[in-house]
Amino acid sequence: MATGQVNTGAIEMFYDLSGPEDAPVVCLNHCFGADHRYWDHHMGAFEGFRVLRYDTRGHGLSDAPPGPYTLSMIAADIVGLLDALAIERVHFCGVSMGGMIAQTLAIEHPRRIASLMLVNTTCLYTDAQRVLWRERADKALDGGIEAVHAVLMDRWFTQDAADRQVPGYRYMAETFRRFKPASFGSVIEAMCGLDTVARLPGIKVPTMVVATPDDPGAPTEISKKMAASIPGAALHWLEPARHLATLEHPERFNALAREFLARVG
Repeated sequence: MATGQVNTGAIEMFYDLSGPEDAPVVCLNHCFGADHRYWDHHMGAFEGFRVLRYDTRGHGLSDAPPGPYTLSMIAADIVGLLDALAIERVHFCGVSMGGMIAQTLAIEHPRRIASLMLVNTTCLYTDAQRVLWRERADKALDGGIEAVHAVLMDRWFTQDAADRQVPGYRYMAETFRRFKPASFGSVIEAMCGLDTVARLPGIKVPTMVVATPDDPGAPTEISKKMAASIPGAALHWLEPARHLATLEHPERFNALAREFLARVG
């Protein structure tokens, strides 16, 4: 197991690499406001693989230079990380923001991607969504993360998960409170630049889309469109859940990931 900071050419990036050294690598990208520990709840899905987790620019223990950021910039960070660790290709799994980055990687750096798992993510932000996220970023800058904490926790989890205080809920509640308001705004600008719709058919690696019917961040029709646009992509549903469905149903997601990787890995 190796863990620590590595220079990607642009930032110092925190990573955690574990598993058999000669096994295929699965690279895991957390959601907005989280860090590499998001995947603590899912490591059982990747037994037998070498697993690379990291903190995205602006998150966790990685650098948070002044923004705004772009998805291409963040994707380049990951390529720099792979180069620094001498990893040529990875099976890439991204949740929400991580799925946006995954699409960008597969489109802009296709030779680095062996397969994709796109989880509770979208391929396009509408003008209304951009306005809403920028308003939230302004609130975070003015009033701190606590000013947006409750509304985003409600967006990410069902009331049942909140009432039961499931482990994933507790993790996000604690981790998001440590997210820097300036990073909130910088990363939001990257997400607001998302539009991969026309380029999705160019993704030629095996792909699994995991979605939730009651996801406020990735509407059902968008999830179906993504799966239909990527050649051969499979679509699976996790419910009942909101936006961070894997943290409400870790075992069900883990089973889906294991089955997918058994076919493509």
